[in-house]
Amino acid sequence: MSGSQDGIKLANNSSQDNTKLANNDMPLYGETSASLVPLSPEELNNDSYTIIIGTVKEINPSKWNSIDGKRPDGVDSFSLENFIYTDITISVDEYLKNPLSSKEVTVRVDGGTVGNDTLEANHEPSFKTDEKVLLYLTNDLANHSKDIKPEHFKVTGCMQGKFTLTDDGKAVRRGKTVSQEELLSTIKE
Repeated sequence: MSGSQDGIKLANNSSQDNTKLANNDMPLYGETSASLVPLSPEELNNDSYTIIIGTVKEINPSKWNSIDGKRPDGVDSFSLENFIYTDITISVDEYLKNPLSSKEVTVRVDGGTVGNDTLEANHEPSFKTDEKVLLYLTNDLANHSKDIKPEHFKVTGCMQGKFTLTDDGKAVRRGKTVSQEELLSTIKE
């Protein structure tokens, strides 16, 4: 992938860059990475539409961003227009900012596997079923995924906006561990 999505530079590491496919039988593999501008807790708060504490209920099957969720005919590499995403269903325990009426929200992350096609998005957070999380969420503004149902959010600042909440009172994300109390004190309605 190359280009910019939500201010994130994506690098194209697709293994099929220069290969023309006669059909969609050849597997695709690609990786995306991003240079993320570090966001302070205040910036995460201000840039988020809603902030929740919840539990990962389900990691849904990955799909291509096409009408039928499958690789479009003639596509031989990943791009900003042709990619795989995964929807995560979160059971909401508490809204910390901008409460919604729903007890569940869908969070969409780039990456996943559909059949023999895999897109790894190293800048996106990872999720595990039954994981307790605090999520900073924003609306999906990407042209090629925002209108694909169900209604969904993206994690603010990619992996920066997802914290795993531990039983011993810590909030953990890649590269950072703080107390849950400290993290909660930075969140403003």
